[in-house]
Amino acid sequence: MSSAAPVQSPLPLASAFNLRDFGGQATGDGRRVQRGMLYRSGTMALLTDEDAAQLRALGIRAICDFRRPNERKAEPTAWHGVEVDYYCRDYSETSGVLGEVLRADNASAKDMRAAMVALYRVIAIDHADSYKAMFAQLLAGRLPILINCAAGKDRTGVGAALVLAALGVPRETIVEDYLATNTHADWGLRLAQGETRLAVAMRTRAEVIAPVLAADIAYLDTFFETLDAAHGGMLGYIEDVLGIDAAARAALCDRLLES
Repeated sequence: MSSAAPVQSPLPLASAFNLRDFGGQATGDGRRVQRGMLYRSGTMALLTDEDAAQLRALGIRAICDFRRPNERKAEPTAWHGVEVDYYCRDYSETSGVLGEVLRADNASAKDMRAAMVALYRVIAIDHADSYKAMFAQLLAGRLPILINCAAGKDRTGVGAALVLAALGVPRETIVEDYLATNTHADWGLRLAQGETRLAVAMRTRAEVIAPVLAADIAYLDTFFETLDAAHGGMLGYIEDVLGIDAAARAALCDRLLES
């Protein structure tokens, strides 16, 4: 692993799930992504009033919520005020949605891992509209920004990877940020919140479910390989599909990098 990545630590909010600042990363040209500008999270429906107040104190100006309508309805994001630009999108694609993988009641652990690998082949296309909106918020200067999904690892993990790539962060450092979910996602907290499909599955077939909950380097490698083959890499996808050209990336770097 690269020594250029700072030690990741979650924000000190006891009821947050996989919430962290993903700035602080070193870029290939020797600069560093600013702290306090880029946040990523899983569901924020678990926040206590005190933690919600602390989150508001960060001054976040935009949220990009990558969840489907049913996920947002089951666990609404309600901690923010009207000053925050909240983006969400209604869609039916299933890639990155844990509940969809869990529907295979007779699947083995091997089947689950294969399903996760498969979704990373399509996640960048299925959620391109969400990632376009994320970059639009960044380019409009709506910072700090917070991106999230249910677990904060798949749809959000890819979103964070794209932002870091656009800022010139090396691939090995992007991998480190992605894998940090394995340290910071408190699944005990998450599963204690109700009798969800995931909670039931964890009690009855934990080994089978484990690949669904993990941030696995094989998943992200599949994402990289897919974009390498189709677009010549992440920057090719960012420009070809998301419309973020070299000039736009330079503007992002000016806004988000420090010497």
